[in-house]
Amino acid sequence: MISEKDFFEKIKARGFDLTEQQKRAVVHDQGPLLLLAVPGAGKTTVLTVRLAYLILVKNMDPRRILCLTFGRAAAKEMRERFVANYGAMVSSQKEGQGEIHFSTIHSFAYEVVRKAFRQKGTRFELIEEQTGAESKMGVLRRIYEKHNSSSITDEQLEGLQNTLCYVKNTLSKPEELLNCDIKNLLLIFKDYEDYKQSSRPRLIDYDDMLSLAYQELKENPTCLEYYRNRFDYILTDESQDTSLLQHKIIEMIVKPRNNIFVVGDDDQSIFGFRAAEPKYLLEFEQTYPGSKILRMEQNFRSTPQIVDVACGFIRTNKLRFDKAMFTKNPKGGILQIRQLEGNREQYQLIIQKLKNQKDLAKVGILYRNNLSAICLADELDRANIPFYMRESGKQRFFSHWAINDMLNFLRFSFNDKSLTVLERIWSKLSCPIRKQHLELLKQMPIDRSIFEILAEQEGVTSKARTKYLDLKKWFKELNALSPAKAIPYIRNQLDYDKAMKRMCESLGFSEDYVGSLLDVLSSIAQNEPTIVDFANRLAHLEKQMMASYINKHKNVVTLSTIHSAKGLEWDQVYLIDLVEGIIPEWETIKAEQDGKKELLEEERCLFYVGMTRAKRELTLCSMNYHYHKRVKASRFLGEVSLVLQGKKPQEVTTQKVSTPLSDLVPGLVVQHKSFGEGVIVKDEGTMIVVRFKDSSQRSFMKDICAKQRLIWAV
Repeated sequence: MISEKDFFEKIKARGFDLTEQQKRAVVHDQGPLLLLAVPGAGKTTVLTVRLAYLILVKNMDPRRILCLTFGRAAAKEMRERFVANYGAMVSSQKEGQGEIHFSTIHSFAYEVVRKAFRQKGTRFELIEEQTGAESKMGVLRRIYEKHNSSSITDEQLEGLQNTLCYVKNTLSKPEELLNCDIKNLLLIFKDYEDYKQSSRPRLIDYDDMLSLAYQELKENPTCLEYYRNRFDYILTDESQDTSLLQHKIIEMIVKPRNNIFVVGDDDQSIFGFRAAEPKYLLEFEQTYPGSKILRMEQNFRSTPQIVDVACGFIRTNKLRFDKAMFTKNPKGGILQIRQLEGNREQYQLIIQKLKNQKDLAKVGILYRNNLSAICLADELDRANIPFYMRESGKQRFFSHWAINDMLNFLRFSFNDKSLTVLERIWSKLSCPIRKQHLELLKQMPIDRSIFEILAEQEGVTSKARTKYLDLKKWFKELNALSPAKAIPYIRNQLDYDKAMKRMCESLGFSEDYVGSLLDVLSSIAQNEPTIVDFANRLAHLEKQMMASYINKHKNVVTLSTIHSAKGLEWDQVYLIDLVEGIIPEWETIKAEQDGKKELLEEERCLFYVGMTRAKRELTLCSMNYHYHKRVKASRFLGEVSLVLQGKKPQEVTTQKVSTPLSDLVPGLVVQHKSFGEGVIVKDEGTMIVVRFKDSSQRSFMKDICAKQRLIWAV
């Protein structure tokens, strides 16, 4: 053992000069503690120092400490950091005693289940480790198609898996989710459970690991007592991302000692769709009577401007612990709002900034949805700016049925004798082709246009003959068009949008989402002179995006969803596509209008997480037109603007939030008719103060600026 004083001196000598807030967390000894850590507060440092403190100062056996994290990468990082910084110190004092148990909650639950099944003589396998038709996706796809007599898209399949996960992790019953979008969910759920339980060996999935472990601990006193006696201290990280089921497992094994050290931040809870339960943190004192709550509020990551605005912004949420995030970092950062005309202007703004930048690894471009990455990657690739995409494997744009439809229309325009291609698109054509016509064509030599052959068949009405010949003409016209004109031609002249709408209505697809996919496709088409060039460009772009994973850790720009960026940081961060309907999403907006505020609060947390990834520069990008459709800037930009004006949280929620689209607000980048580009730094009621590129500051009357159009957003 060493004294507490000597311990902190040794820690300081290793470069960890802890603040008083951090020290209070480290030295907490007995009983439950909730540590609320703001972004950039050094929570991993505190966790690893605390582990060393328990072993070296409190003389704890390392084997009797369980450290649980949310994901495998976090568990691996925690272990590696502990060993690198304190491994030698611990080994010298605790030689031969073993190691701390670093684990994800799923790995811990797997151990419980494996032990229980072994005792019962039951063999089991993970369905996630199966392949092909017997894989989890294959089984769910088959069960869905059985009950709905229709195929399921990759997006729907992901939604189905998330729903099944949600049911298990919230300790809900599937019948409680009758309002969900998945047809016949109860039947699908039952069949899936029956399939796993009747398989030999029995199959379980990752969610079953948790529910079965919970059941075993709840029903088997011997098992529960074993784990209670095995660990004296339990530490959990990223607890705002933990589900109710996971919390309940931890709650059972930590009793009766209740030596639980929980680290989290309710303001960073962004995984509600995975059943994360941040309210458990808010009820921590009720769950663990006599518990202590500590705050680590100093942000070591970002500049004061970013910290102050982010702190003021998140205080708009009501379902949270109040935290006064602050930083002692020097001033000098940039937080700016850019209101641009459209998507292309947004990309060009970023490219102009990056063209001459040497250290691209310090730049992160973040977005709400993976769809935002397609055109961004296209523009970066054209500008020869290398990138790494964190979720390249989840990109399903190029394999989506609507994209394949578009390409098949274009293929058929090159060869209207191809029965193979026609079989893929005939049901989306506004024409009298039926399955029996296709069967007839298979028996015939096709030596000219299929439409000519169909028009000449016996019994064809005059109206149908005219339609067939019109289609022949239209596909010939399509083949002569540029890609930029070809996509809208298919959607309008060939009535694809009507067919797409019918499909969405009958199969439960999102018409807005499919429309957005086609808008993205049209945007890529703008830069290609011919249809062949367009097809080649799509193939090239798909290859570049899928292969971008090899650029990890290289000097490249990082592209990421905000969800995937959690826990990361960059010197410069661009948040793009900040418009209503994307962030917050339309479903969230509708729920808020119906009086349900929780989803909007989670979306605000998501925006907050994106903002706090930035160390020195944060650029918030919105636009007037999103793929040629008029849009409104995200309400969150309006809230940020109000915070920049010094408004209090209650004023942000009660005052009508105007957007940067129409108001001259602090943070907005503007162009002055005479003085050029600048940033509004202060709102003084009737006056605004603008700081220009030459560092000069000038004051202007708002009404004169508006009447004479002296200043406008850029």
